[in-house]
Amino acid sequence: MGVVRIFGMREFLVFAFCVVGFGAYAAPINLDQQFKLRTETETIAFVPGNQDDLHRLASRVDRMIEEPDDESKHERRGLEEIARLAKAATKIENADERRQLEIDLVETVCAVNNLERPVIPRHFDAVMLPIFLRQLHRPIGVGVEPAENLAPGPSADLSRRDPMPSSFWSRPKSIATEDLYAGFDRVGIPSFADKVCRYREAKETSGMNPGYEVECGNDVVKWKFGEQSSEPLVTRMFWALGFNADPTDYAASVKVAYDRRIFTEFNSRRPVRMTFTVLWFIPVYSMNLQAFKDPFDFVTTAVLRDGRQWSGHELKQHLMSGTNFQPGVEAQIDYLVTTPANVQIKDPRVKSIGPWDYGQLDHAGRREVRGAGLLAAWLGFYDTRFDNTKLRRVGPKKNPHLEHYFSDLGGGLGRTTGLLAWHGENVNAFPWRFTAPSVSENSGSPRQALKIVGYTPIVRNPAFAAMTIDDARWMARLIGQLSAEQIRQALAASGYGPKQIQLYASKLLSRRNTMMLDLGLSEEFPPLALNDTVAN
Repeated sequence: MGVVRIFGMREFLVFAFCVVGFGAYAAPINLDQQFKLRTETETIAFVPGNQDDLHRLASRVDRMIEEPDDESKHERRGLEEIARLAKAATKIENADERRQLEIDLVETVCAVNNLERPVIPRHFDAVMLPIFLRQLHRPIGVGVEPAENLAPGPSADLSRRDPMPSSFWSRPKSIATEDLYAGFDRVGIPSFADKVCRYREAKETSGMNPGYEVECGNDVVKWKFGEQSSEPLVTRMFWALGFNADPTDYAASVKVAYDRRIFTEFNSRRPVRMTFTVLWFIPVYSMNLQAFKDPFDFVTTAVLRDGRQWSGHELKQHLMSGTNFQPGVEAQIDYLVTTPANVQIKDPRVKSIGPWDYGQLDHAGRREVRGAGLLAAWLGFYDTRFDNTKLRRVGPKKNPHLEHYFSDLGGGLGRTTGLLAWHGENVNAFPWRFTAPSVSENSGSPRQALKIVGYTPIVRNPAFAAMTIDDARWMARLIGQLSAEQIRQALAASGYGPKQIQLYASKLLSRRNTMMLDLGLSEEFPPLALNDTVAN
């Protein structure tokens, strides 16, 4: 979901049902318990630690793959991976290696199941109102139990211990020397200014911001209209601190060869439908919360073959006669120039399977997933719904490995709390602080409690809620290695102008400095000023 501003009925419902969400659990993965793979055609129950169950699972999934069906490319990819992992787990004798394969299998099954999970409930009844009201409470950093995946080390200060190696996070080699203008271990930002791309397909996910894929030379590129600056900035920060994130850049405009499908498929995003009932059986109202977007609003210029140019409004007047396209006019159009977008070049080695959830399996017990809550709060990233993540298959198809990605990081850098409103990319609404001084939980305990203020995610997040002050201090030490110059680099690369860069950098540094003071780390990480540069 992109920017959420609550003014009318549609926006209120988007808020309400994103908040309600769905139940999730947080517990260590027990491979001797039963899990279920759910598809449109059947449900397969299995115990990962049972060899007979794995053979049966692999056999049934193989038959599903062979049968002609209309499953999505993501579901087919997930089923292929489930079959591969189940077969591999039955052949490995080493107990540790087999356990990792079984964990990967369970992660993949959950990701495939999440593909069919609606972003909001398809049905809402008046009796669900108490559940809705309960979900308004979305705590951050109230955990008391230590993370379950800490690497071996001294127990005197748990905040200094990294998590065990995982598919979510790896320690960066040198945060302080990273180039955050190009980012993502690249030598520069890709340029599309001199390329005319070719339309490929429309965005079909449930996100509120429209977009589509194009081919630019040898690259397949995803364009998204909306969050064109906040997503490149937040994604750079997540990547710099060790999380898996897609290289995302700001593009002031992109050229695409004329194709009628740009307009006919523009609103192909998955519908988000809701039916309201009374007494559970009596329908009262039904609506689609996926707002229609006029594709001509995202065209700044149409360049004709004879060199003439039309604005997007003029293009619509010339091209359309009612709902019909004019072939004679189409033949005159060379290419279109779009409004600003955020762009991602797809890596052919990385293939998405499905979303992972912050609260499923053992995720909420992981230090790195908990610590992401402090990073999200610092950046004001509020849109932490389960469908803004992806489990991905990385590497060759026959021998890949799995990685957990933070894949849609656009909602941030704006209003980060409030009963009925979140608004990203609003520098004036972005608060100057997001923490308060830590205090002892009670007079008889020296343990300190973390206090996050002015930040609330759009849905309840079990991992963020489970974050302890030790998890927060661990993440704060990573954030503290970023310099003022790196923050400016990331803002400049994300398309912000000089005044926005100045104000955003000031606020991010203020939030960073106050955070260090409130977490008791200001001596270790003294305050930064705008003129501080990268240490060489």
